[in-house]
Amino acid sequence: MTFAVAAEAYDRFMGRYSVGLAPQLAALAGVRSGQRVLDVGCGPGALTTELVRLLGPAQVAAVDPSESFVAAARERHPGVTVEQAAAEELPFADDEFDAALAQLVVHFMTGPAGAFVVGLDRERQAELRELCRARLPEAPFVLTASAWAARGLA
Repeated sequence: MTFAVAAEAYDRFMGRYSVGLAPQLAALAGVRSGQRVLDVGCGPGALTTELVRLLGPAQVAAVDPSESFVAAARERHPGVTVEQAAAEELPFADDEFDAALAQLVVHFMTGPAGAFVVGLDRERQAELRELCRARLPEAPFVLTASAWAARGLA
């Protein structure tokens, strides 16, 4: 799945979560000076920003399948290696990184919902959009969300 949207639009939608979660994820992962770290599914670079702050740009690499997000991450993070690639086909050698982090992205790699919606024709997408609007309360409304993290150690 890819996102064919401007980085700024994604920032407005997901940035309100990803910017605040990035330091927490880096801490949970035990990111520390001297490590080389990969941001998988970097989007426009919220987690990448935190990793650069902690490690410096030469120690950080990032990948995302979205061309617009890769362009934004490259522009925002000079010196960081940012590649257009899917998480399932990373363009790096084994053991090149001390840690690989994925923030707010794993559900896009494993869930069928996005692929289902993209596969619908325009009319069906419009019907689904209207159904969602009908079931949501009048704007503005508040959604309560939780973030879960998993940490694997080698």
